Amino acid sequence: MLKLAIALSLVLVGCGRKATQADCDLILDHYVETQLRAMSITDPATIDKRKAEMRADMKDEVRDCVGKRVTDGMLACVKSAQTNAEIDKCTH
Repeated sequence: MLKLAIALSLVLVGCGRKATQADCDLILDHYVETQLRAMSITDPATIDKRKAEMRADMKDEVRDCVGKRVTDGMLACVKSAQTNAEIDKCTH
């Protein structure tokens, strides 16, 4: 969870545009999905429940993410990442 907080708080600085709530939710959601997939959890209801729990647990970090600089390339990288380590690389 600490890595996720860092990823959300360190969304790329520099060129690009300001991250929207949807951008930050996408990062969090994909992070949760890859984490659960690594644990062989694929049940959609379980994944949705965990996403809701993480949004509640990390509401401050997600709120701080909104407005940070993102690029379309970084978001595409996050979407295609297969592991949380790959997501971390995308957001740094």
